[in-house]
Amino acid sequence: MIALYLSGHGFGHMTRACEVLAEVRRREPGLPLAVAASVPEALVRRAIPGDLLFRHTTCDVGLVQRDALHIDEGATAAACATFEATWDGRADAEADFLRESGVQLVLADIPPLAFEAAHRAGIPSVGLGNFSWDWIYRHLAARQPSLAAPAERAAAAYAHAALLLELPFAGDLSVFTHREQIGLVARRPRLPREEARRRLGLDGRPAVLISFGGAGTPDLLAPASSEFRWLLPADVDGRLVELGLTYPDVVHAVDVVVSKPGYGIVTDAIAAGTRLVYTERGDFPEYPILVREMAPLLACEHVSNADLLAGRIEGPVRRVLARPVPSPPDLEGASRGAARVLRFLA
Repeated sequence: MIALYLSGHGFGHMTRACEVLAEVRRREPGLPLAVAASVPEALVRRAIPGDLLFRHTTCDVGLVQRDALHIDEGATAAACATFEATWDGRADAEADFLRESGVQLVLADIPPLAFEAAHRAGIPSVGLGNFSWDWIYRHLAARQPSLAAPAERAAAAYAHAALLLELPFAGDLSVFTHREQIGLVARRPRLPREEARRRLGLDGRPAVLISFGGAGTPDLLAPASSEFRWLLPADVDGRLVELGLTYPDVVHAVDVVVSKPGYGIVTDAIAAGTRLVYTERGDFPEYPILVREMAPLLACEHVSNADLLAGRIEGPVRRVLARPVPSPPDLEGASRGAARVLRFLA
């Protein structure tokens, strides 16, 4: 059995790790899989075919967000202190589960607790990610000194990892002794673009999707222009099964996505050949790396938080529509990651 542990911070960790595990399932259909996460179980089961054991478990704190655009640093520090107080009990409980379930390998994206539990259980662990929580917390500790302790705890746990499968847009991952770059892990659309547009009821106007993932949509004014067809979360969320669509199908159907840059939505847009209008997301150290490194891979344009919240996004949408879409890059990271996981397991 392989046990996957997922950070609960947004959906990007889930989408990419599930792509790797889905490829593992395709290659080894009889291999038992378990997933521990606080994300919705239905999303995991839609991403990974076949049977699996899902455990609704809080694996880490991540960051506490006031909304999709604003980090609550004080609440993050307080939540980390509470989590730290229960660390040993959580790690021992997970180690017991790993031993009793016959787990042979832990894959984690990228909660430190998973690596500590695997170490206590005497089981190898492999990480997947483009950043680690020790790096994030060390950055925020300049204003929230109490986050220095969770940063050190995370670094000590990550040191137990046998390997990190490193993704593009990477921050400081030096805490992992052994790292291998596997390239972009990205979800691909399943339906042709015109069929996805038909199911969404889109007309000939350029379609613009407002998408802010698991952290919630900020309180923004709806754009007034009828030049574009606007798709808000209420137009999509909860309707995917009914319409026979995946979220990458929706991204493929539209012409522009408006979002904050995170690994999940950026790679969805790259894989679909869809343009991106992005806004800043607070002092999150992954942000400048994503902004810098995504630019050669997709057509993108910045909009300020102020303009976004006021509904003034028609200008950036027009500008990004004038940009050419780059040729698609190599998107075989999930295949390489799955092959490496299976070799490690063997």
